[in-house]
Amino acid sequence: MELLSYLKSFFKNPTINEPYTPLPWKDFVVLLVLVLITIIPYSFFLEFLGIDQFDHKLLDLLKKNKWLFAFLGVFLAPLIEEPIFRLHLDLKKSSLWWSLGLSILVISELWYPAALLMIYLILLLIMVYRGVQPNRKYVIFISAALFGLVHMINYTGFDFGKYYYWVPFLVAIQFFLGLILSYIRLKHGIKWAIIFHGTYNAILVIPAVYFLDPNSL
Repeated sequence: MELLSYLKSFFKNPTINEPYTPLPWKDFVVLLVLVLITIIPYSFFLEFLGIDQFDHKLLDLLKKNKWLFAFLGVFLAPLIEEPIFRLHLDLKKSSLWWSLGLSILVISELWYPAALLMIYLILLLIMVYRGVQPNRKYVIFISAALFGLVHMINYTGFDFGKYYYWVPFLVAIQFFLGLILSYIRLKHGIKWAIIFHGTYNAILVIPAVYFLDPNSL
């Protein structure tokens, strides 16, 4: 498909569209299906490997307050995460400052992923202020990797020293999603990245809210 070839060429040599154009709904659906048919089977693969040995905070929240779980997943998470992890991909000073300022929101008891994110954004700011143009391809992939790593805070008491070999498997879903969102952000603007992120989360969250019995989790 034409969109898939666009994606392939984008990740080889990412460029930014300005002014941004609206994301066509056909492309929106194709990208959404691409993410889902990749991520859903992978989730079953993780279960097969034994991911359920790690306690997940979101399941605890689903048990306690399913509507708060839905609100955070569908609305709040995309509104916070996209400006932090994707806004700065245009490498503008103002965008970098916004991403850095908002990154404080992802600080938790698992502080080192957030620290890595802040250091990364500070380094980008230094480069831009010195007139050095960062390699956008590397920026996209590093941002997607940090997006995945920060989501490790969802696992209660995860021991990095003991289970370090699990980390690439546990962050792969967010890494792949982060790459797709990076494409949308640079081609169609941060608004469409937020909308896509929220829609993706809604597809996963709403069935859990309506059909899963919290007592069975």
